[in-house]
Amino acid sequence: MGYKRNVNMDLVRILAVFSVISVHFFMNTGFYKIKIDSVFSYFAVTARTLFMICVPLFMILTGYLMCRKTLSKKYYGGIVKILIVYVLISIAVWVFRNIHLKENVDFWNFIQGTLNGSMVWYAWYMEMYFGLFLLIPFLNLIYNGLESKNKKIVLIATFLVLTMAPSFINDDIDIIPNFWVVLYPVTYYFIGAFIREFGVEIKKRYIFIIFIICLFAFGGFNFYKSYGLNFQWKSYCNWMGFENVIDSTLIFILISKLNLERLPLFIKKCMGKISSLALGIYLASCIFDKIFYPYLNSAIPDFRGRVKYYFIIVPCIFICSLIVSWIANFLAEFFMLIVKSLPFKKILKH
Repeated sequence: MGYKRNVNMDLVRILAVFSVISVHFFMNTGFYKIKIDSVFSYFAVTARTLFMICVPLFMILTGYLMCRKTLSKKYYGGIVKILIVYVLISIAVWVFRNIHLKENVDFWNFIQGTLNGSMVWYAWYMEMYFGLFLLIPFLNLIYNGLESKNKKIVLIATFLVLTMAPSFINDDIDIIPNFWVVLYPVTYYFIGAFIREFGVEIKKRYIFIIFIICLFAFGGFNFYKSYGLNFQWKSYCNWMGFENVIDSTLIFILISKLNLERLPLFIKKCMGKISSLALGIYLASCIFDKIFYPYLNSAIPDFRGRVKYYFIIVPCIFICSLIVSWIANFLAEFFMLIVKSLPFKKILKH
């Protein structure tokens, strides 16, 4: 019997979570305080541009994997483990904030922070995902209810106009309405669904070449817009911006086309395990950001000197977060087994 997991999608998820930790490296080491006016800062800006594919990749992946889900009790049961992992990591952050950071966060603030997403520093994504999860069966009715490829292209084009076009046209002055840009997760979701259904008939090498050209062009554009200033984080280089829509879509298509079936089974299983822990890695990384970066920043006085430690700090945070995520997922699965053994197990059975 062959290996059942989609290794390509596991790779997408691993790349996405590693990119999250990488883009947080820039946030935590002073990148946004340096003056953008040198060759060094151009490459720093381009690297930041690259790693911003992180969140869009997660959203495209959600569309790719969830586009055939339908409204059912089984569907809603799928959120249970995610909720438990989120609560467990929220507890870990609560303990960390009280013991290590001496913040004196009481139990009520813990409950409130867990519910509103402020307990875990990077939990804004969970706020987005929980809402998207509730919408997915209905988004699928919209997408799958369109009977032709052309109509689905029109659907995606409509959402691109609503959510991406303002970042392409509006800059310092708003020219077109930008009220609907907050729907950008739905845009990425539909892009993922479309790639799942139709694929893209372009050879890998051409996609790679296009991606490299776009990456350095967008890096140059961001460098130009910020020249002589601190980095300008505007809509065009934000999650809904045209840069990230293009870059993340190209990377997703490229990875989906890779032939990974020849990888050793052990490697596939390792990738699958890491992929299954990605959400916990993302959430837990905030703990280790608060541990590692203060030491790095106190030892190295400026961003240029800190960059050299990227290949040490980011893998260390990734590994430490992976361990915490593994513990949280293990406890979540153990808890679910206990609950399923109780008389009311049908509540969570799916």
